[in-house]
Amino acid sequence: MLKDYKARLLESLLRFLWRQWSALGVAGHASSDDPWMIDPEALLLFSTSIARYDARLFDEVFDWLHRNGSWINLQRLGRMQKEEKFGEPSVLAAMARHLLKDSSLSKWKSLTGHEFEKENEKAFHGPLFIGLPETKNMDETFARYGWIRPEPDLRGMSKSPRPDRPANFLFKLRALLGRQARAEIFAWMLTHEQGHPAEVARQVGYYRRTVQQVLNELSESGHVRTFRSGREKYFAINHREWRFLIPGAGAETFPAWINWAPLFTALQFFLSTLSKPGFDEDSERFQSIQLRQALQNSLPALIRAGIVKDLKATENLQGSDFIEAVLSDLETILRIINADD
Repeated sequence: MLKDYKARLLESLLRFLWRQWSALGVAGHASSDDPWMIDPEALLLFSTSIARYDARLFDEVFDWLHRNGSWINLQRLGRMQKEEKFGEPSVLAAMARHLLKDSSLSKWKSLTGHEFEKENEKAFHGPLFIGLPETKNMDETFARYGWIRPEPDLRGMSKSPRPDRPANFLFKLRALLGRQARAEIFAWMLTHEQGHPAEVARQVGYYRRTVQQVLNELSESGHVRTFRSGREKYFAINHREWRFLIPGAGAETFPAWINWAPLFTALQFFLSTLSKPGFDEDSERFQSIQLRQALQNSLPALIRAGIVKDLKATENLQGSDFIEAVLSDLETILRIINADD
């Protein structure tokens, strides 16, 4: 059961990634009418791990970065990876060093770091690995970080994110407000009734002090009001004043804000658990113990993502009943992110 489920989970995640990256401008046939905005930093980190199950997707993402890498907020990317601990840092570092060959992307040097001390490992793996010709020369840059793969053959077919698509709302705001914290904070305010700096900071991936400063500056414009509730200072925005920013013909509401980073953290953790060598051949009791540990470890991330509140629904279940309950919860998450499948 779990072996088959792992394959379904991977297929679902890869469909999701193709859809999201296609919305951003990657060359592909996947279409997306998702009602949410994409978080490019979280999506990239997740892709350094999951896209390695599909070499064609990985290199299309790489191609997109060569054209649009200047739109990625590297400070936010680095902080997100450090705090949420998802993605594959050494893969990201190898990609960053490749991007340095383009002088316009010199800022990516901050992510190259030092070569990681690890044994050589294939950059792409199965069971859904879409192979690349092994006759190609191996890539020296990836090899410096312990990854074996052919030299990328980038097609140069990626496009820039279209500002009229809901998925690209953050790029639209970055073009208007700059590529630092202001765009994410403003996006969050447009999709929520009110918030205080600590709450906003947890959602947008910046330090509270940074968020506090930006919100105070925005309030000086007269378009962001402040009020106090207890000891907390809250900020709110009149959404009607900004309806002209809503992307999409005939759209009535702003794209939804989803806290993607912790959700990706949890999904990657579950996939790692299901992918442990011999896991699907182990006893049902052992599998149940491993999944319970995975759920316990993922719970803080799922709570931050707003997916679950507690473990009461599964805490008294054992064996196959517990396994089925966990897989049912994962299916619910997958139905959310693949809403148009």
